[in-house]
Amino acid sequence: MLQDDFRVAIDIGTTKVCTIITRKRADHRVEVAGISVVPCNGMSKGMVADSAAVTAAIKESTGIAAADARVDIKSVYAGLTGSHVESKNRWANVPRPEGMRAVTDLDLLAAKKAAGAIDLADDRRLLHVIPRSYALDGLHGVRNPLGMHTGELHIESHVITGSISKITELHNAVSDAGLRVSSMVVEPVASADAVLTADEREEGAVLIDVGGGTSDIAVYHDGTVVHTAVIPVGGFQFSNDLSIAFAIDFDSAEQLKIEHGTAAPELAGMQEEITLNPSTMDQPLTITKREIGQVLKERTSELFRMIQLKLEEPHLADIPTDRIVFTGGGAKLDGFLNIAKYIFQRKVRLATPRGLDGMPEGTNDPAYSAAAGIALWGMRNLPAENHVGEQKSVAVSSESDATADTPTGALSVIRGWLPKREQTKEKETAGA
Repeated sequence: MLQDDFRVAIDIGTTKVCTIITRKRADHRVEVAGISVVPCNGMSKGMVADSAAVTAAIKESTGIAAADARVDIKSVYAGLTGSHVESKNRWANVPRPEGMRAVTDLDLLAAKKAAGAIDLADDRRLLHVIPRSYALDGLHGVRNPLGMHTGELHIESHVITGSISKITELHNAVSDAGLRVSSMVVEPVASADAVLTADEREEGAVLIDVGGGTSDIAVYHDGTVVHTAVIPVGGFQFSNDLSIAFAIDFDSAEQLKIEHGTAAPELAGMQEEITLNPSTMDQPLTITKREIGQVLKERTSELFRMIQLKLEEPHLADIPTDRIVFTGGGAKLDGFLNIAKYIFQRKVRLATPRGLDGMPEGTNDPAYSAAAGIALWGMRNLPAENHVGEQKSVAVSSESDATADTPTGALSVIRGWLPKREQTKEKETAGA
Protein backbone atom coordinates (compact mmCIF):
# COMPACT_ATOMS: atom_id res chain seq x y z
CA MET A 1 0.00 0.00 0.00
CA LEU A 2 1.50 3.32 -1.03
CA GLN A 3 0.94 5.97 1.63
CA ASP A 4 1.24 8.85 -0.87
CA ASP A 5 -1.65 7.62 -3.04
CA PHE A 6 -4.49 8.54 -0.67
CA ARG A 7 -7.00 11.18 -1.82
CA VAL A 8 -10.04 12.47 0.07
CA ALA A 9 -13.21 13.76 -1.61
CA ILE A 10 -16.04 15.63 0.11
CA ASP A 11 -19.46 16.18 -1.45
CA ILE A 12 -20.99 18.98 0.66
CA GLY A 13 -24.63 18.80 -0.31
CA THR A 14 -27.85 20.50 0.73
CA THR A 15 -29.03 17.45 2.69
CA LYS A 16 -25.83 15.50 3.43
CA VAL A 17 -22.05 15.57 3.56
CA CYS A 18 -20.39 12.53 2.02
CA THR A 19 -16.68 11.79 2.45
CA ILE A 20 -14.80 9.13 0.47
CA ILE A 21 -11.15 8.28 1.12
CA THR A 22 -9.56 6.54 -1.87
CA ARG A 23 -6.16 5.14 -2.73
CA LYS A 24 -4.59 4.08 -5.99
CA ARG A 25 -3.27 0.53 -6.01
CA ALA A 26 -0.18 -0.73 -7.81
CA ASP A 27 -2.41 -2.01 -10.66
CA HIS A 28 -3.77 1.60 -11.03
CA ARG A 29 -7.25 0.63 -9.86
CA VAL A 30 -8.77 3.02 -7.33
CA GLU A 31 -10.23 1.55 -4.14
CA VAL A 32 -12.22 2.91 -1.22
CA ALA A 33 -10.36 3.04 2.09
CA GLY A 34 -13.01 4.90 4.11
CA ILE A 35 -16.48 6.33 3.55
CA SER A 36 -19.19 8.14 5.48
CA VAL A 37 -22.35 10.17 5.01
CA VAL A 38 -24.00 12.41 7.61
CA PRO A 39 -26.99 14.77 7.45
CA CYS A 40 -26.34 18.46 6.78
CA ASN A 41 -28.75 21.35 7.18
CA GLY A 42 -26.40 24.29 6.68
CA MET A 43 -26.58 24.47 2.88
CA SER A 44 -29.25 25.96 0.62
CA LYS A 45 -29.41 25.12 -3.10
CA GLY A 46 -25.76 24.07 -3.10
CA MET A 47 -24.48 27.18 -1.29
CA VAL A 48 -23.51 27.87 2.33
CA ALA A 49 -26.38 29.26 4.45
CA ASP A 50 -25.10 28.38 7.95
CA SER A 51 -21.32 28.00 7.97
CA ALA A 52 -21.17 26.65 11.54
CA ALA A 53 -23.63 23.86 10.69
CA VAL A 54 -21.72 22.99 7.49
CA THR A 55 -18.40 22.90 9.34
CA ALA A 56 -19.88 20.63 12.02
CA ALA A 57 -21.21 18.21 9.38
CA ILE A 58 -17.84 18.20 7.59
CA LYS A 59 -16.03 17.43 10.86
CA GLU A 60 -18.42 14.57 11.63
CA SER A 61 -18.30 13.06 8.15
CA THR A 62 -14.52 13.26 7.75
CA GLY A 63 -14.06 11.95 11.29
CA ILE A 64 -16.10 8.82 10.59
CA ALA A 65 -14.37 8.20 7.24
CA ALA A 66 -10.93 8.75 8.79
CA ALA A 67 -11.72 6.25 11.55
CA ASP A 68 -12.95 3.79 8.91
CA ALA A 69 -9.66 4.11 6.98
CA ARG A 70 -7.53 4.51 10.16
CA VAL A 71 -5.83 7.63 8.82
CA ASP A 72 -5.68 11.32 9.70
CA ILE A 73 -7.16 13.54 6.98
CA LYS A 74 -5.07 16.62 6.16
CA SER A 75 -6.38 17.79 2.76
CA VAL A 76 -9.47 17.27 0.60
CA TYR A 77 -10.95 17.79 -2.82
CA ALA A 78 -14.21 19.67 -2.24
CA GLY A 79 -17.16 19.46 -4.62
CA LEU A 80 -18.68 22.74 -5.79
CA THR A 81 -22.14 23.40 -7.19
CA GLY A 82 -24.82 26.11 -7.19
CA SER A 83 -26.44 28.38 -9.74
CA HIS A 84 -23.39 30.71 -9.60
CA VAL A 85 -21.38 28.11 -11.58
CA GLU A 86 -21.21 29.09 -15.26
CA SER A 87 -19.48 27.64 -18.29
CA LYS A 88 -18.66 28.47 -21.90
CA ASN A 89 -16.65 27.04 -24.78
CA ARG A 90 -13.97 29.21 -26.35
CA TRP A 91 -11.20 29.09 -28.94
CA ALA A 92 -7.76 30.52 -28.21
CA ASN A 93 -4.65 30.99 -30.33
CA VAL A 94 -1.57 29.31 -28.89
CA PRO A 95 1.52 31.57 -29.09
CA ARG A 96 4.54 29.74 -30.54
CA PRO A 97 7.52 30.50 -32.81
CA GLU A 98 6.76 30.99 -36.52
CA GLY A 99 7.31 28.20 -38.99
CA MET A 100 6.25 24.59 -39.39
CA ARG A 101 7.30 22.58 -36.34
CA ALA A 102 6.14 19.66 -34.22
CA VAL A 103 3.74 20.22 -31.32
CA THR A 104 5.52 19.60 -28.00
CA ASP A 105 4.47 19.20 -24.37
CA LEU A 106 5.46 22.84 -23.85
CA ASP A 107 3.00 23.83 -26.60
CA LEU A 108 0.20 21.94 -24.84
CA LEU A 109 1.02 23.72 -21.57
CA ALA A 110 0.96 27.04 -23.42
CA ALA A 111 -2.36 26.02 -24.99
CA LYS A 112 -3.98 25.44 -21.61
CA LYS A 113 -2.59 28.73 -20.32
CA ALA A 114 -3.96 30.56 -23.37
CA ALA A 115 -7.34 28.88 -22.92
CA GLY A 116 -7.56 30.17 -19.36
CA ALA A 117 -6.44 33.71 -20.18
CA ILE A 118 -9.89 35.27 -20.09
CA ASP A 119 -11.18 38.53 -18.65
CA LEU A 120 -13.30 37.80 -15.60
CA ALA A 121 -15.70 40.04 -13.70
CA ASP A 122 -14.58 41.13 -10.22
CA ASP A 123 -16.55 38.39 -8.45
CA ARG A 124 -15.66 35.51 -10.80
CA ARG A 125 -12.96 32.87 -10.38
CA LEU A 126 -11.66 30.41 -12.95
CA LEU A 127 -12.35 26.84 -11.77
CA HIS A 128 -11.63 24.51 -14.69
CA VAL A 129 -10.11 24.78 -18.17
CA ILE A 130 -10.87 21.48 -19.90
CA PRO A 131 -9.31 21.04 -23.38
CA ARG A 132 -11.84 19.78 -25.94
CA SER A 133 -9.95 19.74 -29.23
CA TYR A 134 -7.24 21.47 -31.25
CA ALA A 135 -6.99 23.01 -34.71
CA LEU A 136 -3.76 22.68 -36.70
CA ASP A 137 -3.51 25.10 -39.63
CA GLY A 138 -7.29 25.12 -39.89
CA LEU A 139 -7.71 21.34 -39.49
CA HIS A 140 -10.29 21.00 -36.73
CA GLY A 141 -11.19 18.10 -34.44
CA VAL A 142 -7.67 17.01 -33.45
CA ARG A 143 -7.78 15.52 -29.94
CA ASN A 144 -4.07 14.99 -29.30
CA PRO A 145 -1.78 17.04 -31.52
CA LEU A 146 1.43 15.98 -29.76
CA GLY A 147 4.15 15.32 -32.37
CA MET A 148 2.09 16.66 -35.29
CA HIS A 149 3.59 19.43 -37.44
CA THR A 150 1.80 22.74 -37.83
CA GLY A 151 2.38 26.44 -38.33
CA GLU A 152 -0.63 27.63 -36.31
CA LEU A 153 -2.13 25.97 -33.25
CA HIS A 154 -5.52 26.77 -31.71
CA ILE A 155 -7.25 25.17 -28.72
CA GLU A 156 -10.95 24.77 -28.02
CA SER A 157 -11.71 24.43 -24.32
CA HIS A 158 -14.60 24.23 -21.86
CA VAL A 159 -14.12 26.97 -19.27
CA ILE A 160 -15.98 26.87 -15.93
CA THR A 161 -16.12 29.80 -13.52
CA GLY A 162 -17.79 30.50 -10.19
CA SER A 163 -18.56 33.32 -7.77
CA ILE A 164 -15.56 34.19 -5.61
CA SER A 165 -17.77 34.98 -2.63
CA LYS A 166 -19.66 31.65 -2.84
CA ILE A 167 -16.43 29.70 -3.36
CA THR A 168 -14.81 31.46 -0.40
CA GLU A 169 -17.77 30.67 1.88
CA LEU A 170 -17.46 26.95 1.12
CA HIS A 171 -13.67 27.08 1.35
CA ASN A 172 -13.88 28.69 4.80
CA ALA A 173 -16.41 26.10 6.05
CA VAL A 174 -13.93 23.34 5.14
CA SER A 175 -10.94 25.23 6.57
CA ASP A 176 -12.81 25.81 9.84
CA ALA A 177 -13.09 22.01 10.11
CA GLY A 178 -9.27 21.91 10.22
CA LEU A 179 -8.80 20.71 6.63
CA ARG A 180 -6.87 22.14 3.71
CA VAL A 181 -8.76 22.47 0.42
CA SER A 182 -6.44 20.96 -2.16
CA SER A 183 -8.81 21.73 -5.05
CA MET A 184 -12.41 22.64 -5.78
CA VAL A 185 -14.05 20.29 -8.31
CA VAL A 186 -17.26 21.31 -10.07
CA GLU A 187 -19.75 18.54 -9.37
CA PRO A 188 -21.41 18.05 -12.79
CA VAL A 189 -17.98 17.25 -14.29
CA ALA A 190 -17.08 15.06 -11.31
CA SER A 191 -20.32 13.04 -11.37
CA ALA A 192 -19.84 12.33 -15.07
CA ASP A 193 -16.45 10.81 -14.29
CA ALA A 194 -18.15 8.31 -11.99
CA VAL A 195 -21.20 7.26 -14.02
CA LEU A 196 -20.85 7.76 -17.79
CA THR A 197 -19.60 4.90 -19.94
CA ALA A 198 -16.98 5.38 -22.66
CA ASP A 199 -19.70 5.00 -25.33
CA GLU A 200 -21.88 7.64 -23.69
CA ARG A 201 -19.02 10.13 -23.54
CA GLU A 202 -18.15 9.45 -27.15
CA GLU A 203 -21.53 9.26 -28.83
CA GLY A 204 -23.25 11.96 -26.80
CA ALA A 205 -25.12 11.93 -23.50
CA VAL A 206 -26.66 14.26 -20.94
CA LEU A 207 -25.79 13.58 -17.31
CA ILE A 208 -28.23 14.93 -14.72
CA ASP A 209 -27.25 14.57 -11.05
CA VAL A 210 -30.35 15.28 -8.94
CA GLY A 211 -29.01 16.16 -5.51
CA GLY A 212 -30.63 17.56 -2.41
CA GLY A 213 -30.72 21.21 -3.43
CA THR A 214 -29.50 21.32 -7.03
CA SER A 215 -29.66 19.36 -10.27
CA ASP A 216 -26.27 19.38 -11.99
CA ILE A 217 -26.09 18.99 -15.77
CA ALA A 218 -23.13 17.93 -17.92
CA VAL A 219 -23.36 17.24 -21.67
CA TYR A 220 -20.68 15.05 -23.27
CA HIS A 221 -19.78 14.37 -26.90
CA ASP A 222 -16.65 13.17 -28.70
CA GLY A 223 -15.18 12.07 -25.38
CA THR A 224 -15.30 15.42 -23.62
CA VAL A 225 -17.62 17.85 -21.86
CA VAL A 226 -19.36 20.42 -24.07
CA HIS A 227 -21.82 21.99 -21.63
CA THR A 228 -22.33 22.31 -17.87
CA ALA A 229 -25.14 23.96 -15.91
CA VAL A 230 -26.73 23.92 -12.45
CA ILE A 231 -30.44 24.23 -11.64
CA PRO A 232 -31.31 25.23 -8.03
CA VAL A 233 -33.94 22.49 -7.65
CA GLY A 234 -33.41 19.07 -6.04
CA GLY A 235 -34.87 16.56 -3.63
CA PHE A 236 -35.27 19.21 -0.91
CA GLN A 237 -37.85 21.05 -3.02
CA PHE A 238 -39.80 17.81 -3.60
CA SER A 239 -40.09 17.25 0.15
CA ASN A 240 -40.86 20.91 0.77
CA ASP A 241 -43.80 20.71 -1.66
CA LEU A 242 -45.23 17.80 0.36
CA SER A 243 -44.67 19.74 3.57
CA ILE A 244 -46.69 22.69 2.24
CA ALA A 245 -49.38 20.61 0.51
CA PHE A 246 -50.23 18.53 3.59
CA ALA A 247 -49.24 21.01 6.35
CA ILE A 248 -46.65 18.70 7.91
CA ASP A 249 -43.10 19.40 9.12
CA PHE A 250 -40.21 18.92 6.70
CA ASP A 251 -38.80 15.77 8.33
CA SER A 252 -42.22 14.08 8.12
CA ALA A 253 -42.50 15.17 4.48
CA GLU A 254 -39.06 13.72 3.70
CA GLN A 255 -40.05 10.41 5.27
CA LEU A 256 -43.35 10.47 3.39
CA LYS A 257 -41.49 10.95 0.10
CA ILE A 258 -39.04 8.12 0.81
CA GLU A 259 -41.66 5.61 1.98
CA HIS A 260 -44.67 6.44 -0.22
CA GLY A 261 -43.49 8.94 -2.85
CA THR A 262 -44.01 8.45 -6.59
CA ALA A 263 -43.75 10.71 -9.61
CA ALA A 264 -46.25 8.52 -11.50
CA PRO A 265 -49.56 8.81 -9.57
CA GLU A 266 -51.46 7.08 -12.36
CA LEU A 267 -49.60 3.89 -11.42
CA ALA A 268 -50.40 4.25 -7.71
CA GLY A 269 -53.48 2.62 -6.23
CA MET A 270 -56.25 4.61 -4.55
CA GLN A 271 -56.61 1.96 -1.87
CA GLU A 272 -53.20 2.59 -0.25
CA GLU A 273 -53.96 5.08 2.52
CA ILE A 274 -51.51 7.01 4.71
CA THR A 275 -52.41 8.85 7.92
CA LEU A 276 -50.82 12.26 8.57
CA ASN A 277 -51.03 14.78 11.39
CA PRO A 278 -51.26 18.24 9.76
CA SER A 279 -50.32 21.23 11.92
CA THR A 280 -53.46 23.06 10.78
CA MET A 281 -55.87 20.33 11.87
CA ASP A 282 -56.88 18.91 15.25
CA GLN A 283 -57.52 15.44 13.88
CA PRO A 284 -55.44 13.12 11.66
CA LEU A 285 -55.73 13.35 7.86
CA THR A 286 -55.96 10.26 5.65
CA ILE A 287 -54.56 10.57 2.12
CA THR A 288 -53.69 8.14 -0.68
CA LYS A 289 -50.40 7.43 -2.42
CA ARG A 290 -51.97 8.85 -5.59
CA GLU A 291 -52.47 12.23 -3.89
CA ILE A 292 -48.82 12.28 -2.85
CA GLY A 293 -47.92 11.38 -6.43
CA GLN A 294 -49.87 14.30 -7.86
CA VAL A 295 -47.76 16.77 -5.88
CA LEU A 296 -44.47 15.06 -6.79
CA LYS A 297 -45.38 14.67 -10.47
CA GLU A 298 -45.90 18.44 -10.76
CA ARG A 299 -42.47 19.17 -9.28
CA THR A 300 -40.83 16.47 -11.44
CA SER A 301 -42.40 17.85 -14.62
CA GLU A 302 -41.31 21.38 -13.69
CA LEU A 303 -37.72 20.22 -13.09
CA PHE A 304 -37.63 18.50 -16.48
CA ARG A 305 -38.94 21.64 -18.20
CA MET A 306 -36.14 23.64 -16.55
CA ILE A 307 -33.60 21.07 -17.75
CA GLN A 308 -34.97 21.33 -21.28
CA LEU A 309 -34.46 25.10 -21.20
CA LYS A 310 -30.85 24.64 -20.06
CA LEU A 311 -30.28 22.31 -23.03
CA GLU A 312 -31.65 24.79 -25.58
CA GLU A 313 -28.24 26.34 -26.21
CA PRO A 314 -27.04 27.16 -29.75
CA HIS A 315 -23.81 25.16 -29.34
CA LEU A 316 -25.86 22.04 -28.47
CA ALA A 317 -28.04 22.18 -31.58
CA ASP A 318 -25.91 19.65 -33.49
CA ILE A 319 -24.85 17.53 -30.50
CA PRO A 320 -26.56 14.10 -30.39
CA THR A 321 -28.02 13.88 -26.90
CA ASP A 322 -30.53 11.05 -27.27
CA ARG A 323 -29.27 9.44 -24.04
CA ILE A 324 -29.99 10.91 -20.61
CA VAL A 325 -28.23 9.43 -17.60
CA PHE A 326 -29.70 10.29 -14.20
CA THR A 327 -27.89 9.91 -10.91
CA GLY A 328 -28.05 11.42 -7.42
CA GLY A 329 -30.37 10.56 -4.55
CA GLY A 330 -33.24 12.67 -5.94
CA ALA A 331 -33.42 10.57 -9.10
CA LYS A 332 -34.34 7.42 -7.12
CA LEU A 333 -37.93 8.63 -6.69
CA ASP A 334 -40.38 5.97 -7.87
CA GLY A 335 -41.76 6.82 -11.33
CA PHE A 336 -39.06 9.46 -11.96
CA LEU A 337 -37.67 7.74 -15.05
CA ASN A 338 -41.18 7.11 -16.43
CA ILE A 339 -41.87 10.85 -16.52
CA ALA A 340 -38.38 11.51 -17.97
CA LYS A 341 -38.98 9.10 -20.88
CA TYR A 342 -42.33 10.75 -21.61
CA ILE A 343 -41.11 14.36 -21.47
CA PHE A 344 -37.67 14.00 -23.08
CA GLN A 345 -38.58 11.23 -25.55
CA ARG A 346 -35.08 9.81 -25.22
CA LYS A 347 -33.33 6.79 -23.70
CA VAL A 348 -32.92 7.21 -19.94
CA ARG A 349 -31.21 5.20 -17.22
CA LEU A 350 -30.42 5.56 -13.53
CA ALA A 351 -26.69 5.21 -12.85
CA THR A 352 -24.69 4.26 -9.77
CA PRO A 353 -21.00 5.19 -9.36
CA ARG A 354 -18.45 3.03 -11.17
CA GLY A 355 -14.67 2.94 -11.21
CA LEU A 356 -14.13 2.49 -7.47
CA ASP A 357 -13.28 -0.90 -5.98
CA GLY A 358 -14.38 -1.85 -2.49
CA MET A 359 -17.53 0.25 -2.15
CA PRO A 360 -19.16 -1.17 1.03
CA GLU A 361 -22.54 -2.84 0.81
CA GLY A 362 -25.31 -0.23 0.73
CA THR A 363 -23.14 2.53 -0.75
CA ASN A 364 -23.25 1.52 -4.43
CA ASP A 365 -26.02 4.06 -4.72
CA PRO A 366 -26.76 7.08 -6.97
CA ALA A 367 -26.51 9.34 -3.90
CA TYR A 368 -22.74 8.65 -3.81
CA SER A 369 -22.00 9.50 -7.46
CA ALA A 370 -20.80 13.05 -6.84
CA ALA A 371 -18.39 12.10 -4.04
CA ALA A 372 -17.06 9.14 -6.03
CA GLY A 373 -16.66 11.37 -9.08
CA ILE A 374 -14.76 14.04 -7.16
CA ALA A 375 -12.28 11.38 -6.01
CA LEU A 376 -11.88 9.89 -9.50
CA TRP A 377 -11.62 13.26 -11.24
CA GLY A 378 -8.88 14.34 -8.84
CA MET A 379 -6.97 11.09 -9.33
CA ARG A 380 -7.09 11.45 -13.12
CA ASN A 381 -6.62 15.18 -13.60
CA LEU A 382 -4.77 16.70 -10.64
CA PRO A 383 -1.13 16.36 -9.54
CA ALA A 384 -0.22 13.42 -7.32
CA GLU A 385 -0.37 14.32 -3.63
CA ASN A 386 -1.10 12.78 -0.27
CA HIS A 387 -4.25 13.86 1.58
CA VAL A 388 -3.67 11.89 4.78
CA GLY A 389 -1.18 11.75 7.62
CA GLU A 390 0.25 8.71 9.33
CA GLN A 391 -1.92 5.63 9.45
CA LYS A 392 -3.30 4.80 12.88
CA SER A 393 -2.69 1.46 14.51
CA VAL A 394 -5.59 -0.95 14.87
CA ALA A 395 -5.44 -0.66 18.67
CA VAL A 396 -7.76 1.94 20.19
CA SER A 397 -7.75 3.70 23.54
CA SER A 398 -11.37 3.66 24.58
CA GLU A 399 -14.66 1.89 24.01
CA SER A 400 -16.14 4.89 22.19
CA ASP A 401 -13.09 5.05 19.90
CA ALA A 402 -13.44 1.36 19.15
CA THR A 403 -16.95 1.88 17.84
CA ALA A 404 -15.82 4.64 15.50
CA ASP A 405 -12.54 3.04 14.51
CA THR A 406 -13.98 -0.05 12.86
CA PRO A 407 -15.47 -0.25 9.37
CA THR A 408 -18.53 -1.84 10.96
CA GLY A 409 -19.04 1.20 13.19
CA ALA A 410 -18.68 3.65 10.32
CA LEU A 411 -20.92 1.64 8.03
CA SER A 412 -23.62 1.32 10.66
CA VAL A 413 -23.79 5.12 10.73
CA ILE A 414 -24.08 5.19 6.94
CA ARG A 415 -26.72 2.46 6.74
CA GLY A 416 -28.71 4.01 9.56
CA TRP A 417 -28.95 7.28 7.67
CA LEU A 418 -29.50 5.92 4.16
CA PRO A 419 -33.16 5.56 3.05
CA LYS A 420 -34.33 1.95 3.09
CA ARG A 421 -34.81 1.58 -0.63
CA GLU A 422 -34.02 -1.23 -3.00
CA GLN A 423 -30.75 -0.49 -4.77
CA THR A 424 -30.71 -0.22 -8.53
CA LYS A 425 -28.30 -2.74 -9.98
CA GLU A 426 -26.68 -2.31 -13.35
CA LYS A 427 -24.01 -4.10 -15.27
CA GLU A 428 -20.65 -2.46 -14.66
CA THR A 429 -19.05 -0.97 -17.74
CA ALA A 430 -15.60 0.58 -17.82
CA GLY A 431 -15.58 4.38 -17.93
CA ALA A 432 -13.39 6.48 -20.15
